[in-house]
Amino acid sequence: MAQLLTDIVTKKLLSLTEAFSNLDAYEFAVLLQPSVEEAIRKDAPYGTVWAALVRPFLPYVLTRAVTQLQRDIQDVLDVEQVVTSAFVRDKRVLVELFHKVGHTELDFLVNSGLVFGFALGLWQMFLWGILPRNWTLPLAGSLVGYVTNWIAIKLVFDPVEPWQVGPFTLQGLFEKRQPEVSAEFAEFLAARVLTSPRLMDELANGKRKAEFEALMRQVVPFVVPDSVVAAACQGLRQLAQQPGSHPAHEYMARKLAIESSLNCRLKRLSPSEFENLLHPVFKEDEIVLIVVGGVLGFITGMMQYKLNFGGPAKLRRMPG
Repeated sequence: MAQLLTDIVTKKLLSLTEAFSNLDAYEFAVLLQPSVEEAIRKDAPYGTVWAALVRPFLPYVLTRAVTQLQRDIQDVLDVEQVVTSAFVRDKRVLVELFHKVGHTELDFLVNSGLVFGFALGLWQMFLWGILPRNWTLPLAGSLVGYVTNWIAIKLVFDPVEPWQVGPFTLQGLFEKRQPEVSAEFAEFLAARVLTSPRLMDELANGKRKAEFEALMRQVVPFVVPDSVVAAACQGLRQLAQQPGSHPAHEYMARKLAIESSLNCRLKRLSPSEFENLLHPVFKEDEIVLIVVGGVLGFITGMMQYKLNFGGPAKLRRMPG
């Protein structure tokens, strides 16, 4: 599931180059400067001296760094790792995503079981009345559980495209909620997965941190020693640990506009494209749900038989 979601976000919905191009290099550099300067002062050899020397030039150097970052963002930021790690590191994130995006469909699956189960249960009762064998209730119960879940899932996703039948428009519940699902999906990813602290942490500490450090070394004048550049990178690592309310994170989140970008792209998809985008993420589990319905129906049927609920055989044993 995590891999499928990663492919969806990184290959079909989000353009890193487009998102980071929204940053104003100088404005962002000014917000980064305090953290970088403080790290140089604390972590670099003769840090106080170097902090004082580079302070007048730091906005210019950081502006160059941000500009270079915007050009090379695909090479220095592994956004696939950001998305995958969010869902794998804490599985509650994945669960919460499906609860948020699919709450209406999950409620429908539960409530439709009452309706379909009752209707098919009448058929089960009729079958037991005319054929009271030891296998009747377990077999019928298994079919009821299987068919109930199968019908419910079909109604969630089919038909994909709107289908006009007289005055009624038939369409899968999930596809019909495309605008709402798009907004919920985009909001969740922007707030819990593709946040500014997580993106900055991947830049400074992720799989491609060597490329990021090389980028920083490239934009810093050669007279500045590597130890000072390393301290500056450490400042960005420390900044990544700051909460989202930090001015640099607030600015980055606002400018990247990940939520609005994802929401807009999802809403523009055709119903079939939208269905093909998100349905495969949990399609494999549908057969599990259907089979479990059949198994539980079989167990319930066995319980009904053991308790001898109804049927002609019981009526014949009643006195009078």
